Amino acid sequence: MPGFWQTLASALLASLALAQCTAPDSPTDHPQPATSIQLMTSLPLVWGEGASMESILSGDTEPAPIYRYWQGQYDIVAVDSLENLAGENPDMVILAQPRAMSPADLADLDGWVRAGGAVIILTDPDLAWPSDLSFADPRRPLVTGLLSPLLGHWGLELVAASENGATITNLRFGEYSFATRGVGKFEPLAPEASSDVRCNIGEAGFVARCSIGKGQASIVADADFLNAALWPDEASQSPRKSDAVRFVDSLVQEQMESFGGKP
Repeated sequence: MPGFWQTLASALLASLALAQCTAPDSPTDHPQPATSIQLMTSLPLVWGEGASMESILSGDTEPAPIYRYWQGQYDIVAVDSLENLAGENPDMVILAQPRAMSPADLADLDGWVRAGGAVIILTDPDLAWPSDLSFADPRRPLVTGLLSPLLGHWGLELVAASENGATITNLRFGEYSFATRGVGKFEPLAPEASSDVRCNIGEAGFVARCSIGKGQASIVADADFLNAALWPDEASQSPRKSDAVRFVDSLVQEQMESFGGKP
């Protein structure tokens, strides 16, 4: 019944316009739009473990708790490519252990950030995310981050910080404390990156904050902490009770306050 819905939508819009014209004392302030984010990831965040095209189309999938939370908090969309990044121009890009990116995607992201974009990168040198999928299954999360060309271009190298990535580590970063596995660290590369890149590597090398041209990147040497199985029990239903979730929120807020997120 497309005609019915089009008529109903037109009537609602007309009613809204009339209400605005006849209510001069109505508030003029409008809520701020949600931060728009493009997400690239190999982790089973969006559709859950082992999702197929059939299960996605039938709605028989279960997003990870972190993605459900992001859907309520942000205007987030999962993407497989950044080929139209400049045209779509989101507030922010999040790379969470993404699959191998094409040279074109890496170049597009680098150019977009240098023009004033904001990116959060969670890249793990030794991911220990449990999966029942075979190692040959393309849906299985990547065991190690594949962003060395991009990180090297920004003067950084990602290395494993421990020999046993499967061991649970309780990590403290500022006011946030959360469990994870396989934590990495960043080290500066020599020779350093181009003159318009400045990276500050934090304590223990866990986070690097980089000023890249007119933009900014917050880069974390881990991705396992997004796994709700490592959170407190109550956080699976209420993700804000997890410091891991609040940590990512703080990175988003930090970038939005510093740069506004758009070139």
